[in-house]
Amino acid sequence: MNRALAVVSFISVCASAVFADSGVIIPSGKSSPDSSILSTESMDVQIVIDNGHATVTLKEVFHNHQPVTLEGIYSLALPGNAAVSDFAVWDDLTRIPGVILERKRASELYNEIRNQSIDPGLLQSGEVSESNAPGQAKRSAEFTVNIVPILAFGYKRIEAEYRQTIPVSQLASDFVLPLKASVPLRIGSVSVSLDLRSEQAITSFEEVSKAYPLKITRRTQNALTASFAQNDVDLTSDLEIRYSLANDTTPRVTTYRTGEATEPGYFETSAILQPPHAQTPEPAAGRTVVVLFDTSLSMQWDKLERSFQALEAILRSLKPADSFNVITFNSEPASFAPGPENATPEAIAKALDFVRATDLRGGTNLEAAFKPALAQSKRETYLVLLSDGEMTEGTIAPRKFEAWLDQAWKGIPAAQRPHLYTLAIGDDANVRFMRRVAAHAGAFEQVNTTEPLEFKLAGFVREIGLAPLSPVNLTVSPESNTRFVYRLQGDDYPGTRAAWVGEYLRPGPVEFTLKLGGAASAPKESVRAQLPAMNTVHTYLPATWARARVDALLEKIDREGEDRASIDEIIRLSRKYHFVTPYTSFLAAPRALLRPRLIRPGDPVLRVRTDPSITSVIALFPFGLTKPLRYLSGEDIWQTRFVAPEDMADGAHAVRLILRDRDGHVFREQKTFLISSHPPVVRLRMDRKQVHPGEHLALHVEASQSTRTITAQLYGAETLFLRWNESDKSNTGILNIPPNLPPGRYSIHITAEDIAHNVSHQEAPLEILP
Repeated sequence: MNRALAVVSFISVCASAVFADSGVIIPSGKSSPDSSILSTESMDVQIVIDNGHATVTLKEVFHNHQPVTLEGIYSLALPGNAAVSDFAVWDDLTRIPGVILERKRASELYNEIRNQSIDPGLLQSGEVSESNAPGQAKRSAEFTVNIVPILAFGYKRIEAEYRQTIPVSQLASDFVLPLKASVPLRIGSVSVSLDLRSEQAITSFEEVSKAYPLKITRRTQNALTASFAQNDVDLTSDLEIRYSLANDTTPRVTTYRTGEATEPGYFETSAILQPPHAQTPEPAAGRTVVVLFDTSLSMQWDKLERSFQALEAILRSLKPADSFNVITFNSEPASFAPGPENATPEAIAKALDFVRATDLRGGTNLEAAFKPALAQSKRETYLVLLSDGEMTEGTIAPRKFEAWLDQAWKGIPAAQRPHLYTLAIGDDANVRFMRRVAAHAGAFEQVNTTEPLEFKLAGFVREIGLAPLSPVNLTVSPESNTRFVYRLQGDDYPGTRAAWVGEYLRPGPVEFTLKLGGAASAPKESVRAQLPAMNTVHTYLPATWARARVDALLEKIDREGEDRASIDEIIRLSRKYHFVTPYTSFLAAPRALLRPRLIRPGDPVLRVRTDPSITSVIALFPFGLTKPLRYLSGEDIWQTRFVAPEDMADGAHAVRLILRDRDGHVFREQKTFLISSHPPVVRLRMDRKQVHPGEHLALHVEASQSTRTITAQLYGAETLFLRWNESDKSNTGILNIPPNLPPGRYSIHITAEDIAHNVSHQEAPLEILP
């Protein structure tokens, strides 16, 4: 019998709620908010938009109407490219701010603290899996935080902050605060404050939604403040505002520097893009538009509705001189017509009926869809992909698909190469992949379920056929005083805003020059600026630069694989500037408990890492044993060995720790460990039991909660490590069948090891066909 010590984990961290309303707590056991159980007493929202960079701070108070302690999931819906930058929960009168920790360590600490009935919150971005390499983690438009406990008849205060860059399209910007509830929801009191600033003159301001009428209290050429306050507010719509900017192409420069000699400064250079002459841009005449419409099962519900809305808008924007085709695809493609048809109203109506009659089914094979689309390319052809970009069949690795697409695209004569446009639809869309596909002379846009489609779709459709002003380049003189300069995401189309952020090392004069196009005679716009020794007005700049730097490092990891230096820098910048990455998480818990005193699994070793001030640690085990721990200076850890009694029952047990610091202060803590003598239970599911050499086989393994590692082995193939897949509710992986494996009957060997080092095995037959 194997007796082992292991950290207990009672819950699934950051469970994904099926509800996407913003700023609500969903009581445990419910699928949506219930005001009779837990109501929102107040909601205070502060919105600051500084040169297109929004910071939104949300403060809420919830009231438990039940005579029992509750647990719930706080759900925060995020618009567009927003990222959480701060989070805090209140424990009575104590504010517990979130801190950024390495992802694995944050999860371990969260489980430990929760087991002590203390109120932690854990905030994570999408999971990293076999199919999503680090840096390609899905980024959901919803963050969820487990909130426990919410005391009987008590109140719970929560604060959250997120940052978002607001794009400019046709000289206008659209900002959306997701508020609309999918069930009737009334808030006791709601207050909203808006502070809008812009170096570019603001020519118009409109509140698109009318449910929360804003009162403008100050308005100048470059700034606007407004507010809303009301009791008993029904959340019937989102808060949406729209403002327009002056058509002035002069570059603008904003800066930030604390004044400390050891710290760099930060700058942003931006400009409105317009063609060199004053003509109004119009789409090319005689366009050929081929729309690739994703009909795989991942496009259900809202994704499908938005995809069809986008398809209809694209087709109805065509002119009589244009031609078009529609290719629906899942596991296989299906074309509306053998080739492009004239864009007559009758043909467009038939194409829409063709799509309506198509069933959602199967997986996503993008390679199979692009082959017939590329074959229809001729002069002025535009391929438009409407999808979430999640490939499950054919070539499924993003980088391999991109290599294939790049080769196929370059194999077409230059004059006939199509422009590739992508609209990433859904909260779980593979945004970076879809953006890279659009790098083939096209444009990219994304839309989440938390934001209206109309404004983004109008700009996207307008750009189909327009000639971009690419390449748009920024040069800095003197170059030696700046470093790590990054272009913020955006397209080079007329009426959009191009922006770069970077570091500067010393204050002094500098000249920024924007060049439109690659020719030597291409038009230029220059601006001289004085980089200041101190300027703390534009507080968004350091974090915006850090986010751009991290995105560049994640792209590097996508291309070249993980390296320690890149990961360490991502973690350092994430912790310094407070944003979540695939390698980090927010953890909100009392500061004293965030000291890394972590009991690690092992038998018969108890290891505890403490604060440097601790000079002695004594462990009191539940079976009567008292043992001092010895400090290992080489590992900076306290350790002792022990053996659990043979008759100790399986389950959770507690060990008490007495810690004494150098000043004689005594701290007492209780840690939970798990006695486990049974191997994990595993159940394997396979999509198929017969495969050909060189194919890919999806494996799904359900295992006991305490399972630590699961591997799959097939003769001649590399060992596959399966990872937890939240959407599948199982551990999944893709087994690559060796291309030279002889036909015959084989076995897939599944090995599962739990955190107590108990091991179990399962075998499943597999037939390799000729």
